[in-house]
Amino acid sequence: MTRPSDLIDDRPTGRVDDRWFGDWIGYSAAATVASVVLVLANPYTGLARTLTAAGLILALFPVYWFVARPSRAGVRSNTWRSWAYAGLGTAVYFVAYGLNNWSNVALFVLSPQFFLMLSAVPAAIAIVVLNLGGVGVRWLVGDLAPGDVASTIGMTLLVIAVSIYFSNRITAVTKQSRERGLLIERLREQQREIAELSEQQGAAAERERIAREMHDTLAQGFTSIVTLGHAVQGELEADPASARRHVELMTETAQENLRESRRIIAALTPGRLADSTLDQALARVAARFGDETGVPVEFRVDGAPRPAAPAVEVVALRVFQEALANVRKHAGARTVEASLAYEPAAVRLSVRDDGRGFDPAAPRDGFGIDGMSSRVREAGGTFDLASAAGRGTRLVVLLPTEGAR
Repeated sequence: MTRPSDLIDDRPTGRVDDRWFGDWIGYSAAATVASVVLVLANPYTGLARTLTAAGLILALFPVYWFVARPSRAGVRSNTWRSWAYAGLGTAVYFVAYGLNNWSNVALFVLSPQFFLMLSAVPAAIAIVVLNLGGVGVRWLVGDLAPGDVASTIGMTLLVIAVSIYFSNRITAVTKQSRERGLLIERLREQQREIAELSEQQGAAAERERIAREMHDTLAQGFTSIVTLGHAVQGELEADPASARRHVELMTETAQENLRESRRIIAALTPGRLADSTLDQALARVAARFGDETGVPVEFRVDGAPRPAAPAVEVVALRVFQEALANVRKHAGARTVEASLAYEPAAVRLSVRDDGRGFDPAAPRDGFGIDGMSSRVREAGGTFDLASAAGRGTRLVVLLPTEGAR
């Protein structure tokens, strides 16, 4: 993955983006036009010399545009094109300055351009040559009186200092703005990546939720149907009454599975909780388990029943269903004890069987125990499973009643 620092070139070379380049081209064009207008407005050296000076200044603009294009040279690139333009611009300035003294306003065009195309030290040298060379041109054309040399040189040095300082600051600010622009673009890219990762994570979480729902409802229902089907095969002739009862249970289980599948698709509350309280739903699950397996479930409720958060009730129901499904498939139990206790800020669900037990630390292939534990943790509860070979299994789940609604 590319880092933001990788997008910023701290070396003297670099590229100029279109918007930044357009801004400086606009400035150069405006400053060039202003310089030409001022020169033409002061033709004190004669019309021909003035027109020539203005033409030379104007001719520099297309040259600068060609040299400074992003495909040719970037900010402070020190390329041969940058040096060629600096030399050409200096020579043209000297000629124009010798033709008309007002050509010195072209310094407002050339100074920023030099600082944009050359690094700090070469640009400063070019500015010094440009300004002091202008004084020499004035001396050669006889436009500088001996008594004005000291003041002119002093003023020129001041101009050089101010030009170097402000041009350097402007270039630094421009570079910082460019770097910030790159960082902002990188941050936007990272935000897009984060959004994509969040979407993928949300999709994965939803798939896991649906998998748990199907495991805790549909898979258990189909297991019951298969178990009852085997029982019916042996009872059709020997005990028709029991066979009919088991067929009725198979039909009820299939209908309930159909309702659950529709509610999973619509992400609605589990069917058993749609029209009953949590303790009533658990009591029905316990009774159905006894009818299907012949293993009695002693279910009791401690404390005054009260509504809990829907998410908490769903977790309690699913954990209870899965616990009984594990008893059916693995425990070989003769009896099961279950309780739902309403505590001040939580509900406590307990399931105990007298089956064969197992080692909780041993590797497991199934999804049931891990799915129950994951559900409980997501709801902010605690999951405690105790078992040993030949000593049965005890599951205790504590869920806060003010869970996520």
